[in-house]
Amino acid sequence: MSQPSQRPKILQCVSHLALGGAERVALTLVEALRDEFDFEIFAVRGMADGDVGQALARHIHNLDVPLHVGARVPMRFGGVITSGIGMARVLKRVKPDLIHLHTEIPEAGYAAMAAFLPGTRAAPVVRTIHNTVFWGFWRPLGRWCDRQMPNSFVAGVSPGATEAFNRLRQESGASAPPQPPTTIYNGVQEPKPLSRPNRKPGPEPVQLVFGGRFEDQKGTDLLAQILAQVRPPNPAGARLVLFGSGAHEPQLRAIAKHPPPGWTVEVRRPIPDFASQLGEYDLVLMPSRHEGLALVAIEASLSGIPIIATDAPGLHETLPANHPWLARAGDAASFATVLQHALDHPEQRSETGNKARVFAQERFAVKTMADAYRTLYRQALAAR
Repeated sequence: MSQPSQRPKILQCVSHLALGGAERVALTLVEALRDEFDFEIFAVRGMADGDVGQALARHIHNLDVPLHVGARVPMRFGGVITSGIGMARVLKRVKPDLIHLHTEIPEAGYAAMAAFLPGTRAAPVVRTIHNTVFWGFWRPLGRWCDRQMPNSFVAGVSPGATEAFNRLRQESGASAPPQPPTTIYNGVQEPKPLSRPNRKPGPEPVQLVFGGRFEDQKGTDLLAQILAQVRPPNPAGARLVLFGSGAHEPQLRAIAKHPPPGWTVEVRRPIPDFASQLGEYDLVLMPSRHEGLALVAIEASLSGIPIIATDAPGLHETLPANHPWLARAGDAASFATVLQHALDHPEQRSETGNKARVFAQERFAVKTMADAYRTLYRQALAAR
């Protein structure tokens, strides 16, 4: 590995270029700290099909940052091994002074590489934990991976994410990290002022939106029960637009084909500029069961669009403590009750959105995140 210089080289490792918060956090760090560090990016599992992955690749190209793309092999079909081989090849080419791992797939690739090629351990490692449910899908593998990275410097994107790492470290039996894990909230750029569409005279549907993966974590399987229990008060009804993809897509398209009374439901593919579309909507729906730190909620708050959310770990931290529209995570009836109240009281939207905006501006500034990671990088480099 190369020796640290005035501009250390940092390899940002993400799962793949697709719809996800970790990729966006990595790019935000690159943009914020590129005057002090040289960055390269490794997408361990390549680039997903669709506009989002291509848009991320173009953004990386426009930043003039080298991008390395690995093989798209699922973990259950040997993806851990192929990811390790791919990471070893990238490290040999890049010779980074520091490796920054985002989420489980990059961790698995690094651990496999380090276990079978011990000479690749020379560079210090920073790990960012992006979820409050960490290595939940294959816990034994997670414990093994953690034992391959005992001396890594760790940051969680929320207190819940930091605690998730602490639990894994206790289970894995690895030695204590060189310093206690820290919580670094994700920073989000404030969007340009949103232009609200001109509404036609007379009653119009209330406009609601969801953006994210159609998976259990995001609670999209609960939407059928939720909508069935809510009656839009406006004679024109309510319109829900869902941007995303995932396992629940067939179920959601069935709802769109036969929506409950008063509802219109549309399912659309993910888009790379989702935040810029928020001005078209009155409310954002987030029925999540758990998050790491919900970037969509932060973007909506910064845009002044009020959110119907849950008290899920990693989501409620993005909102003020007195946020009025918060339901119990995983509880469709609770979410429906909160949503019904929000629809029945449109006069509360402006104040709710403004309070959330002020909160997000104070907690999720990009400069605050960049300063914290600068410190963490320097600590890891010095410890080397």
